[in-house]
Amino acid sequence: YASGTQRLGVVPTTTTLDVLQQLISEGTAEFQSQRAPVESVPAFIGASVVAAWLMAFLTEWGALRLRLAFEPVMPAALLFVFASILGSGSFQYQSTIVFAIAVLYWTVTQRVTNLASEGVWLLADAKRGPRGIALSGFGIGFAALVAGLFLGPALPGADAEELYYWRDRGDPTRYVISPYVSIQNQLVEQSDVVMFTVVTDRPSYWRLAGLDTYEDGFWQTKGKFEPESGRLPGLQGATENWETVRQEFTIEALGGIWLPAAFTPSKIVESDVEATWNSETSSLTVSSDYATSDGATYVIESKLASFSPAELNAASTEVPPDIAERYLALPDDLTNRVVSEAREITVGASTRYEQMLALQNYFRSFDYNTRLGPRVGDPIEQFLDERVGFCQQFSGTFALMARALGAPARVAVGFTWGEKTENENEYRVRGRHTHAWPEVWFDELGWVAFEPTPGRGAPGTSHTQIAQAQDAEPAVDESSTPSTTIDPADGPVNNPGPTIPDFEEDPASPASAPVSGTELPWRLLVVLGVILAYFGGLPVLRRLRRLSTRRRAKTPTKKIEVAWTHATEAMELGFNLRRQESETRTEFANRAARKRRVPGEAVCQLARATTVARYSPRHDLSQEASSAQEASSEIIQSVRRQVPAWRRWADDLDPRRLIRSR
Repeated sequence: YASGTQRLGVVPTTTTLDVLQQLISEGTAEFQSQRAPVESVPAFIGASVVAAWLMAFLTEWGALRLRLAFEPVMPAALLFVFASILGSGSFQYQSTIVFAIAVLYWTVTQRVTNLASEGVWLLADAKRGPRGIALSGFGIGFAALVAGLFLGPALPGADAEELYYWRDRGDPTRYVISPYVSIQNQLVEQSDVVMFTVVTDRPSYWRLAGLDTYEDGFWQTKGKFEPESGRLPGLQGATENWETVRQEFTIEALGGIWLPAAFTPSKIVESDVEATWNSETSSLTVSSDYATSDGATYVIESKLASFSPAELNAASTEVPPDIAERYLALPDDLTNRVVSEAREITVGASTRYEQMLALQNYFRSFDYNTRLGPRVGDPIEQFLDERVGFCQQFSGTFALMARALGAPARVAVGFTWGEKTENENEYRVRGRHTHAWPEVWFDELGWVAFEPTPGRGAPGTSHTQIAQAQDAEPAVDESSTPSTTIDPADGPVNNPGPTIPDFEEDPASPASAPVSGTELPWRLLVVLGVILAYFGGLPVLRRLRRLSTRRRAKTPTKKIEVAWTHATEAMELGFNLRRQESETRTEFANRAARKRRVPGEAVCQLARATTVARYSPRHDLSQEASSAQEASSEIIQSVRRQVPAWRRWADDLDPRRLIRSR
C-alpha cells in the first residue's frame, strides 16, 4: 500500500503515514457509500487483513495464554456461520464435518491439557487420567457427530418442508446490488474477460437494469422482482415504429444475478434458469435460487423502438404523478451549479427533446478516460471542471441535469453490442464493452435513450443523431499506473489503490511536498501514543507495583509471602517452572532444586520460610523473613543473569501479570 515510501525499504516515513492515512480515508468513504456485495477496493482488502490478524491473535491469546475453552472457537465459528449463510451451497456436509471435527479436537485436547497442567491427578494416574478423558471425549464427540450428520437426515420427517424458511419471508420486494458499482472494474481490470455471447440478427445495447434511485451518492434500483417465465408486462410507449428482435444469450462470467437483453424485453421464449422481472425498470434477474447468472442460457424477444425527431418534439411535457415521484427526485446536497449549468446549456431549446440533445452534445465535447485522478471536493463539479471521465460520470451527471430541468430520467447499465465472431450473427461481449447511458421519459412514448459519452453510439437510434460506435480495443494501457478514483456522486467503483507521490517531481509543487511530522493526523498520533504507553509504561508499572508491594509488607509474614511471589514469578520466566495446585511449597522446591540452572539451596530455603510462616503464624518470623528475602533476591538475580533483557521486557508486557494472584 505504501511501497517505495520507506527509508532503507523498511523504516516508515511521514510520506508512508500520509499514504496510509489516505487509504483509511478512502476506505471510510467507500464503506459509507457501497452496498453489499462490495467491490474489493484496496482499503477493504487491507481492513480484511488486519481483521484476520486480529482474529488469529485473539484466538491464540485465548487458547494458549488464557487457556479458555469456548472463546477461542468463536472467531472461526463466526466465519463458518457467515460462509454457510452466504455460501454457494457446495460441500455443505463435507465442510460441516471438517469444522465439527476441528472443534471436537480442540475441546478435548484443551480440557486434557488444562487438567494435566494443573496436576489434579494422583501420581499413579498421571498418564491414565488424561488418556481416559481423551478417549471418552473423542468417543462421545464422534458418536454425536455421526448421529447428527448421518442419522439425523435419515429420521422420519427430515425431508419435510421447513416450519420456518428463513431465507424467504414471502416479501416479493428484492433489493439487489446495483451493477453500477462494477462498471470501472470491468472496464479496467476485466477489459478482456468474456462476459457473455449473444446471437441475434440486430445488434443493440444489451441492457441489465434501469437505475431509478439516486441515494447516498450513487445510483441504484429498488423494487418488486416477480417470477416470470413467459410474457413480460413491461412499460411500452405508443410509437408505431416497433421491431421484434430475438436474442439467444449464453452467460459466461457476468459475475452477478442480472440477465441482459435489448430494451424493451417483451417475452422469454425459453430459459434454463428461473427469472424474476421488474416491470417498472424493465430489469431481469435470476431467481433467489441461483447465486449468479453465470452459465445461464436463454432466448428472449425484445421490442426495439425507433423514435423520430418529429414525434419526440411533439411529445407532451406532462409527467404522470407516479413517474414524477420516482424519476424527478434530486438529492438534497446537489449543488446549485448543476441546476444553473443545465439551464445555461439548454438556453434556446424549445422542446424537451431539444434540451436533451443540447445536454448530450455538450457532454460529447468532453474527453473519455477510465483513469481519473483523486476526487477532491464535490465530484460532480470536479467532473464539470476537468471535462474528463467515463460512462459513469457522463450518464449520471446527464440524468441529474435532466431531472433538474423537469425531465424524468434514470441511468441504464449494460453493454454495447460487442465484437462480431466467426459465427453468423454471434457477438462476443467483453468487460471493456461495459457501458452506462441515460434514459429520459417522454409522455406516451416511454423511455428514450440518449448517448452523452464520447466515442459511443447505440445502433438504430437515429434520434440521437450519433453514428453507432463502441470500444473495440482494450481501453487501458497496461504500462500506466492506476490512480485513486472515488466518485460518490456516480457510485462506488473499484479503487486501484492510493496515489503515491512521485519523488522526482518539483519539491515545491503541492502534490509532492513532503508532509512534516507536525501535520500527522491526530487519530494516528493517539494510536501511536497508546502503543508507546503500553510498550513503555506497562513494564514501568509492573516494577512500581513490585516496589509498592514490598513497601506495604510491614509484618514478617507479609514480607515472606511477597518474597515467595516475586521469586516464583522469576522462576516461571527464567526456568519455566510453575507450582502445580497439588504440590506443597516444599515439594515444588524439591522439584525445582533438581534443575541444573536453578539455585536449589535458595529455593529450598525460601520454601521452608514460607511453610513456617503459613503454619506457625505465632512464631517469631523475623529471622525467616530475612532469609526469605535473601533467597528471593538470589533467585531473581540468577534469572536476570540467564534470561536476556528483551525476554524479561516481553514478559513485563503480559497484562495478566498485573492481575494474577498467587
